[in-house]
Amino acid sequence: MLGAAIFIAALSSPGPFVLVNGSSGRLSEIAIRQSVGSAPWRPLGPGTLSPGARSAVPAQSGDLCAFDIRAKVGTETATWLSVNLCDVKSVTLNRRSDGTLWVDYD
Repeated sequence: MLGAAIFIAALSSPGPFVLVNGSSGRLSEIAIRQSVGSAPWRPLGPGTLSPGARSAVPAQSGDLCAFDIRAKVGTETATWLSVNLCDVKSVTLNRRSDGTLWVDYD
């Protein structure tokens, strides 16, 4: 059974997906990098996303599924760590007013 799991994981690739702003603030300066190592940040999708806005994002390069996504929320910088971009239709970035971050997937 483990061999089948490894085979299925090898067929997964990051994206494409829809990025959704689930926070109550505008997201700007949205950037992405692979979670492993010290990959450089690169711009992701739109320049800004208003609360509730959605944006289509093309497939990401790389053979891993875990990515960090960083954005400015108002004047603060938030980083969602190890976001799974494989086999998802949409990724919703959430942030509570106390700064708690989480991701919802579809």
